[in-house]
Amino acid sequence: MKIFKTHHLIWILFLIVAGLSLAFSVVEENPPLTNSERVSSLASDFACPVCDGQSLAESDVPVAKTIRAAISKMVDEGSSDEGIRKFLVSKFGEDIDYNPDGDGLTGLVWVIPVAAGIAALFGTVLILFSWMGKEKKIEKSERKFFFTPNSSKWIWISLVCVVAIGSGFLVAKTAGSRNSGDAISGEIRLSPRTLLIQASVAPREEAIEIYDQVLELQPSNAEALAYRGWMLWLGGDSSKSISDIESSITVDPTYPDARAFRAIINFREGKILEASEDLLLLDSVNSSPVIKDLLASSRFRESVSSELARNGDLLLALELIDSGTKNDPQNSSLFAHRGWLLAISGDQQLAELSLISLDVSLEINPEDPYAIAYKALIEAKIFEKMNSSEKYVEQFKSLPNPPSELVELLRSEGLL
Repeated sequence: MKIFKTHHLIWILFLIVAGLSLAFSVVEENPPLTNSERVSSLASDFACPVCDGQSLAESDVPVAKTIRAAISKMVDEGSSDEGIRKFLVSKFGEDIDYNPDGDGLTGLVWVIPVAAGIAALFGTVLILFSWMGKEKKIEKSERKFFFTPNSSKWIWISLVCVVAIGSGFLVAKTAGSRNSGDAISGEIRLSPRTLLIQASVAPREEAIEIYDQVLELQPSNAEALAYRGWMLWLGGDSSKSISDIESSITVDPTYPDARAFRAIINFREGKILEASEDLLLLDSVNSSPVIKDLLASSRFRESVSSELARNGDLLLALELIDSGTKNDPQNSSLFAHRGWLLAISGDQQLAELSLISLDVSLEINPEDPYAIAYKALIEAKIFEKMNSSEKYVEQFKSLPNPPSELVELLRSEGLL
C-alpha cells in the first residue's frame, strides 16, 4: 500500500485554500433588474462633484440632482453602465468615479491586489518545494509522524490558510471598488446620512450635537445646517439659528426645508412679506411630506395671508392662497380661507365671489369647519340670510371638536 506523503497533504490544503480564496473573490451581487435600480446603483458609484464625502445618491444639492436626472435619462435611452461612466468621467474627471479603471496610476488599485496574490502564491510554492526537499533527506518513519502536534509545519500551514482566505476576502471587497455597500473600513461616506437619521429622532440638545458632527464631516451639508438652525431657534437662540438657515439656503437655494423654516421664523418676527416670499418660492420646489404636513397642520399659509390682508395687501394675500391651491387643489382649508379674505374685504362684489370659494371648499370636504363657520357668518352678517346661516350654525355644532378659534368667532358675532 502506497504511503500518503506529507507533501500530498500540503498540496491538497493549498488547493482548498486557493479554491476558497477564488470563491470569495468572485462573489458579486445580482445586477439591478430595473432602470430605477440601475440609476440608484450608478449614483452610488460616483462622488458628488461639489460635496465633501457624499455620493450622487446621498447628496441633495442641485448639481447632484441634475446629474442623477441625466443618469436616469441615459438609462432610459438604453446607455450601458460603462458608457454612462465614461460620460461622467469625461465631464467631471477621474476623481468622481469611485471605481477607477485600469489605466495610469488608477490601475494600481487593480494591479496591486493581483500582484500581491501572485507573490503570495510564489512564496508558498517555494516553501512547499523546500519542505519536499528536506523530506527526502529524512527517514521514512519520521515522515509517517508528520501529524505530530509539535510540528512547526502545522503552524506554517495554518498561517498560509489564514492569510490566503483573508486576502481573498479583502480582494473581493476592495479590489478596484469603493461602492457604498462594499467598504470594509466603516464607510465614511455613509456616516453623515446615518447621523442625520439619528438626529431626526433625537431630543433637541442631542440632535444639535449630532448636526455638529455632520457639519464637521461636511461643512456644506444643507440639511444639517437647516435642521441645526431650526433646533437652535426652538431652543431660543435666534441669531445662530438664522445664520445656519441662511447658510443652508446659500448652499442649496432650492432646499425646501430651509425655506419653510425661514418663513416660519420671519413670520414670528413680524417679517410678513419675507415669509410670503419664501412660501411662494417653496411652491416651486418639491417639498417633503414632513414640511407639507407642518405647514398644513399649523395653517401657516392662511396665517401669513391674513396678516397680508390686514396690512392692506389683499392681492398678495390672494396670490399666496392661489399659489397654494395650485399645488394642492384638494386643500379645502385654503379655498375656505380664500372665501373669507374676499368676504372681509369690504367690497360687496368680492363678498359675492367669496361664496364660490366656500362652495368649492365644501365640495372637497363637506365637514370643513372653517368653510362651515365662514358660510354661517357671511350669510348672516353680509347677506342677512338668517335661515341659511342657522343651517350652517347647526352643522357647525354637530362637528366633533371644532377649532376653538372658530367657536370664539361665532360666539363673538352672536351666532352661538
